Parts: sequence; C-alpha cells; structure tokens
Amino acid sequence: MQSILIVDDDVNLLRGLSRVLRHQPYELFTASSAELAKEMFQRKAFDLVVVDQQMQGQPGTKFIRWLSKNFPKTVRIMLTGHADVEVMMAAINDGQVFRFMTKPCRDVELAMAIRDGLDIPLKQLYSGSSS
Repeated sequence: MQSILIVDDDVNLLRGLSRVLRHQPYELFTASSAELAKEMFQRKAFDLVVVDQQMQGQPGTKFIRWLSKNFPKTVRIMLTGHADVEVMMAAINDGQVFRFMTKPCRDVELAMAIRDGLDIPLKQLYSGSSS
C-alpha cells in the first residue's frame, strides 16, 4: 500500500485532512514540523508528501529541497496559504514539486492531486478498494 505524509504545523488542519482522506487507498501519516518529518523519513520512505510553506522552524521550501536531494522518488506537493512568486519558483526549481496548491484548498482538489501524484486509478480512489 502506498503511503503519504502531510507536513503542517497547524494541528487542526492535519486532523481535518486526516478525517477527509481516511478512506482513501493509501496509508496516511502526519507530521507537525519539517524536523519531525525528517525523523519519520529516516524510518520510512513515503511515496508522496504534502508540505505547508509557513511552519515553525523550517519553511516548506527548504524541507522540499532536502526531500528532492535525499528522497528523489518521493512525489512532492506544496500546499500553502502564503504563496508568492519566490516561494513558487523555489518549490518548482529547487524542490521539483509535482503540484503547487494554495490554501484554502477544496478537499476534492487535494485528493485528486494526491491521486494524480500516486497515479491511483479513479475507480480505486472512490471505491476504497485496493485491487
């Protein structure tokens, strides 16, 4: 089963996304900081990561750059409420993000971006089956 990690320092957002995505055909993990996410990557390589830009400690673009160098096969999605051209360019050029999304983001848009990133067939996404 494929695994995704959502990294955001907003615990309420993590809880909400966990609720919305809980029936999807992948394992869902969350981290409240880039530092915690790095620790988690030392134990498990995730297939896809959704990262916020504005976090305490380390900005998302720096974490995405680290991921790009150390875990290049992990698909990267940037989800931020503080989008500007510099952030977008850093995410795309330095972090090679698959998708750059802005908050607020509709749940279905994020679910579709994750599906596209993992290349999950649409019927599997909605049925919750793993076959």
